[in-house]
Amino acid sequence: MNRNIEQLELNQIYQLDVLEGLSLLPDNSVDSAIDDPPYNIGLVGAHVNLRNGYQAINEDWDKIENFEEFTTELLCQLYRVLKPGGSLLNYGTHHNIFLTGQLMKYIGFKVKMMYVWKKLNPPPSFLGTNPTYATEFIIWAVKEGSKCTYNLDYAKHINSGKNIRNVFETPLTPQREKKYGKFPCQKPLDMTTKLINLHSNENDVVLVPFCGSGTEVVAAALSNRQFISFDINQKYIDIANARLNNLEESRALVSGLLNPTSA
Repeated sequence: MNRNIEQLELNQIYQLDVLEGLSLLPDNSVDSAIDDPPYNIGLVGAHVNLRNGYQAINEDWDKIENFEEFTTELLCQLYRVLKPGGSLLNYGTHHNIFLTGQLMKYIGFKVKMMYVWKKLNPPPSFLGTNPTYATEFIIWAVKEGSKCTYNLDYAKHINSGKNIRNVFETPLTPQREKKYGKFPCQKPLDMTTKLINLHSNENDVVLVPFCGSGTEVVAAALSNRQFISFDINQKYIDIANARLNNLEESRALVSGLLNPTSA
């Protein structure tokens, strides 16, 4: 198998700005993408600072003044590098998801579904000015031009022989998945594994534009997919590589969610 896409080696995390990294990929070169971008909570979200409680994300990378321009360029690049029929799974909350969905349609994506992540143990609404926010969303969008991937057999495999619904109910990411370091918006491995197996096939190339703590690249590796990923923070890349170097620890957590050929 060709282990490179032009100058980029597969199964590597590159310390590059996402737009710089995407510019190195040719048109129609990846099979799917799972995108967990900045939500811009750091700029427009509420800030709760409690000595022993929950604190909203307050990272420099999550404070983007020209957020619409950034999101437009990001989605255009993702559309360009996806193969026809390729799936984009894009995370968000009310801070960014409505803008993202609208821009997707303008750019040419077909929005197929909105998944809901229902958190079983969400952080409380400390100020009491809103309901407890217990959900995030994942838009499933497709670059048209060929048949898209939805693996119904896998959906039945993880749901007692029946097709799944569009709601994932899980706790927040457990501490055992943060053994090698913490990332402020790390997604659960079980949900990520399901998404990758539902919308890609073995040996496909899965693009992870924002590596973070590496949950998506770990899920791809466990599922016999190839991956390419970017992050500007070497600390996060080190966490992700540590998880990749100890892949069997993660396999034990999701072995029942893998196809028999992957487990």
